[in-house]
Amino acid sequence: MSRLYIILIIFLSSCAQFVPPTGGEKDINGPKIMETFPKNNSKNFNQKTLELSFDELIDVSSLKQEIIITPQQKGTFSVKQKNKTVKLIFEEKFEDSTTYTFNFRNGIKDLTEKNPGKNLKLVFSTGPVIDSLKLEGKIIDINSKLPEYEATVALYKKDTINILKRKPSYFIKTDSSGNYKFENLKSDKYFIMAFSDKNQNLIFDQKNEKIGFDPDSVILNKNTEQKTIEIYPANFTKNRIRKSTSREKEFIIQTDKPFLSATINFDTIPNLAYSFKQNNINIYKLDEKILDTLNSQIILTDSLLRKDTLFQKIYFSKPTKTSKYKIQNLTIQSNIKNGEEKTSNLKYKIDFDTPITKYDSSGIVFKTDTISSEIPKIKWLNKFSLEIEINTKAKKQTELIFKPNTFINFRGDTNTLVSIKNQILQQNETAKLQGKTEETKGTKIAQLVNTDNGKILDQKIFTDKFTFVDIIPGTYIIKIIFDDNKNGIWDPGSLLDKKMPEKIIISKEQIKIKANFEIKDMLIK
Repeated sequence: MSRLYIILIIFLSSCAQFVPPTGGEKDINGPKIMETFPKNNSKNFNQKTLELSFDELIDVSSLKQEIIITPQQKGTFSVKQKNKTVKLIFEEKFEDSTTYTFNFRNGIKDLTEKNPGKNLKLVFSTGPVIDSLKLEGKIIDINSKLPEYEATVALYKKDTINILKRKPSYFIKTDSSGNYKFENLKSDKYFIMAFSDKNQNLIFDQKNEKIGFDPDSVILNKNTEQKTIEIYPANFTKNRIRKSTSREKEFIIQTDKPFLSATINFDTIPNLAYSFKQNNINIYKLDEKILDTLNSQIILTDSLLRKDTLFQKIYFSKPTKTSKYKIQNLTIQSNIKNGEEKTSNLKYKIDFDTPITKYDSSGIVFKTDTISSEIPKIKWLNKFSLEIEINTKAKKQTELIFKPNTFINFRGDTNTLVSIKNQILQQNETAKLQGKTEETKGTKIAQLVNTDNGKILDQKIFTDKFTFVDIIPGTYIIKIIFDDNKNGIWDPGSLLDKKMPEKIIISKEQIKIKANFEIKDMLIK
């Protein structure tokens, strides 16, 4: 081989670029149905196997989780897939004279790009008639009025006994707009209910799921648009003790569900203090002489003012030679945060996680930007909470100071320096809002809610009109609760009694409040 030939080969090799062939535009379309067995809208079908063929290779790994079959078929089914075909093989025979709808949702995708097929559905009847009635509507959250996505909407036939333990005759999921649409329904009388089926068992589980319903039966003899259903949390189960933990100076009780307040009665009158939060109760040993086990009666009140009475033996672990406690910094929590804008009427609520056994009043200092000295009223609510109240003459700013070692808890923990500074707004820097509802009779509760953090800043009970004053500039909504039983709180409905929850309405848009601003006769509907 000549030297010139070798050089030419090396030159051509170094210049060559190997580029893979382009595959064109990315596939964004899902698989399409080419053929089904039975054919769509078939009648008198009596087999236990369904078969669907598509125009491309498919992935059915999520089919069982996605598919919705109405009415629900008894037993289970297996999925067999090969290339472009999938078979659904059922254990049980389909009910006679029944129209079945198979909604595959996102359960069938193309194999390469995982694009789901759109609007994949199969309808057939085991009798001579295809049921064709439609029922559609919307599900929203009662408090936010926002659409409820993936809520289960269930239809029960009129003769269904104990709905709380029965699966529905028909069910469907809401879309991202909270809308649902039943198709191919049989003419009949139904009870309709919606719930957030978190565990996907098609049964309303009261502990963790929201619910809503129409107290009246739906008589379906034509295509119907159902009125909007609002769903809400409604845990009516009895509260129970889930767990208890004994320590040297603390006994902890955890309950099944949160509660609003707790009262504990002991069989003797020991020096015990207790606190509660969410679903926890902490009982503290403040007297070293307490050695015996104590019987206690615990009365829990939930947000609906329902009471549960529980019984628990209280005992504390014996100290060990190795147990040595390290002094820690005491946590102080205030309802008024550092840096918040406030008006002249200040009411601090100071909370501690553990009982305070000693405190130095001289360690609480209140400062203002004025020359005059101001002394707030200090009141202990219990061993865990302190209230500090003052109508200040400050023009611009106040500062509440807790000096180091002002508070000491039962373990000897003490606080570091705490400072809460607040800008004080004068009357011409705040706003006033007056409003009403279309219904001028009956007791109602108006709540002024900050949209930034969801906190209720003020609340008024009224019949005709409500007025909020000294509103700090910001963005708010007004929430109205129709307090039918006049107990000062919102009450949910009762599924068993077909009783609807108390009505809630909110302002349609956020309300932007400016300084020295007044809004009159705002209509909330």
